[in-house]
Amino acid sequence: MNGAAADDLRRCRDLGRDGGLAAGLAAVLEGLDPAAEAPGGAAVLPAAAVGAGGAGSAEVLPHPFAALEGLAVVRFGGSGAGPGLTGRRAARLAAVRAGLLSRMLDTAVERLTDRRFGGIPLIDHQLVGGSVADVVTEIAVTSAAPESDSAEAVWDRHERLTEAGWVTTRLFGAEGYITDHPVRALYMSALAADLWLARPDVPEGAR
Repeated sequence: MNGAAADDLRRCRDLGRDGGLAAGLAAVLEGLDPAAEAPGGAAVLPAAAVGAGGAGSAEVLPHPFAALEGLAVVRFGGSGAGPGLTGRRAARLAAVRAGLLSRMLDTAVERLTDRRFGGIPLIDHQLVGGSVADVVTEIAVTSAAPESDSAEAVWDRHERLTEAGWVTTRLFGAEGYITDHPVRALYMSALAADLWLARPDVPEGAR
């Protein structure tokens, strides 16, 4: 991967971390017609994009988290047979998601440092520290340049991010499951990937 491509992924990661999913997704989808590209006829879009360009005929679906994150879940008319995000756009989305995950992990670590169990900060408990370390590793791997652009590799990369997001959500305890907690952004991150990426073909015998 050349330096310009590496810099682009770093910018996407920083945008996800500092600007959030809506800002990062806007950069990933720039110049793309959502109605023509979404693989399943539905997509997560920045709320500002709804009613503009290819999203003009989209039906906004109710979602408890979307508006709170500056996003909209939409459904398009038509067959929904678009290719989804591939190649560079899929890698950029992964970098955005990794940046967002990094921000949420930092917030979780602050919480775990301030809380104690048995007189010991939660962050110093072996299982908790191990979970944090695992997420740090996933952030580094999934925000770097992909070794392959195959559908299977793209899907696996984003599934790893989704799993790391659930691990991070659990680090917030019960707080991670209420609507007004900012970790809801990780749920929207997983949903965006699920709707924007075409699932790879799975051989019949492997199902």
